[in-house]
Amino acid sequence: MRKFPRRFAVVLVMTVGVSFLAACATYPPPKETVPNSRNYGSSYSDVWESVLAALFELNIQVQSMDKETGSIVAEDGTVELRQFELGRYDSTYCFCGKPEQYHFLRGLVGEHTISVVRGNKVQTTVKIDASFRASIQSGDRITGWHPCLTKGVFEPFFLEQVATQLANRKVPSKLDWWKPRRGY
Repeated sequence: MRKFPRRFAVVLVMTVGVSFLAACATYPPPKETVPNSRNYGSSYSDVWESVLAALFELNIQVQSMDKETGSIVAEDGTVELRQFELGRYDSTYCFCGKPEQYHFLRGLVGEHTISVVRGNKVQTTVKIDASFRASIQSGDRITGWHPCLTKGVFEPFFLEQVATQLANRKVPSKLDWWKPRRGY
């Protein structure tokens, strides 16, 4: 009679242990979509100027731009990379993970591809694709680049900066015609 409660306790402990181990092996939840585009109720040229002003304000260097196609490629070398655990790297905007053995990460760079798409006269869409990479160092030399996964923080932040720049633009009033031009 005493063997039954012991067996039950052993089987129960083993079942609970296996369930804890099985819970560790589950797949991660699907990645949420990053809000990377926004419509603005302004003209194409106003939105274009606001995008450039937001890049300038955030100290992001424009590598290339073409106003006719609405494309801008910019690079940000001022993104901070932190080591939050031995061998694991993180940033405000991305997660870099862990490099190979005997390597460490330095110099995080953000590369942003921005598209300004014409809608009609009063609607323009801005889309930003942000990618990040960190330089892999072994000893004193750079051996390559390590891609880092975006956290989806920079994209909405940048789109909000563009909206702020649009709000700060001075809208000409219909009564501006009467103001003296020569300082009378």
